[in-house]
Amino acid sequence: MNESIYADHAATTPLEPEAWEAMRPWLTESFANPAALYRSGLAAHRAVEEARRTVARCLGCSPAGIFFTSGGSESNTWAILSGAARQGPGSREMITTPIEHHSVSGACRFLHDRGLAVHTLPVDQWGRVDTADLEQALRRHPRMVTIQYANNEVGTIQDVPAIAALCRAQEVPLHLDAVQAVGQLELALDGVDLLSASAHKFGGPKGIGFLYARQPRMLHPLIFGGNQQQGLRPGTEPVAQIVGLARALEVACARRAERAAAKRAMASEFCRTLREQWPAARFHSRKEGLPGLVSVGLPGREGQDLTYRLDVAGVCVSPGAACDNAGTPVPSHVLLALGGTAAQDALCTLRFSFGSANHPGDGAEAARRLVGILRSLV
Repeated sequence: MNESIYADHAATTPLEPEAWEAMRPWLTESFANPAALYRSGLAAHRAVEEARRTVARCLGCSPAGIFFTSGGSESNTWAILSGAARQGPGSREMITTPIEHHSVSGACRFLHDRGLAVHTLPVDQWGRVDTADLEQALRRHPRMVTIQYANNEVGTIQDVPAIAALCRAQEVPLHLDAVQAVGQLELALDGVDLLSASAHKFGGPKGIGFLYARQPRMLHPLIFGGNQQQGLRPGTEPVAQIVGLARALEVACARRAERAAAKRAMASEFCRTLREQWPAARFHSRKEGLPGLVSVGLPGREGQDLTYRLDVAGVCVSPGAACDNAGTPVPSHVLLALGGTAAQDALCTLRFSFGSANHPGDGAEAARRLVGILRSLV
């Protein structure tokens, strides 16, 4: 079999070697509970707090605003439910978009079922929010605006500075699902109240993430227990995972520019090769989007089937549509929301996302293997 190509970095990334080295002592000899009062426990507590300071330095914020969670889904849920509980004048309404991650749309649906209105902003053919639509919706002074920083399926990056300025002018809290953005993009935090991240998207371990809160008093606990993390997110801190998250974020931020250039180069060669060899392909991602992410529609071919065939050919990708537990394809809600040819391709799209596990030439080779499969099905 040809050498395998991992092209699914938007799903998860390899653990950074530096993160593993930082984690290893806390998985073996230094196993104490960071809430313990003896020396090894105090050392674990110091490691957690140093990790918090590291994350804050990378983001350019106060360490007091960093709360470690189990990952992006928890962070998103926590932020949204806290926003819904906010007291004050204005409407009982949340503002979101139709292309959010299921953890966001699910939390909004939960609130809607309990009497809170949810206003869904339209997006254009690339998934961008029109700030004029947002400005109009903000006049009702909703409880919160929750929007993805960058989309996980098509890679669209929102105009965060403009969105944040509008929310700040109306004194409406803004939550950003930045799971795909942290470690990949230089973040704009001015005017952002809450921001979610997940370590395994930027080279850290799975099962750990964080929520940034500009004002921690905005948060209402989802979990009850001890006094860890200001009593807002209690529970014994997983020291090794937290240390690994912080080290991986350091590495990702330090190498962000060079890695972004490499990822864009691989995505470019993938698109160029595919356009030349399979002109029927339709692209749903912009060059200005997330580095290395390409969403491509292949009319007449089911994305799930192509994913299986590419796996046999040694290429790991994701279909542009989810599957239920029985393996039945479900049209991508993101592509449906984009309309036009994207909506037509909601079941026949693949997402390629290149990153640290790749080498120069992997983009072109992945395209050639895909074309070989497509030709074999004609």
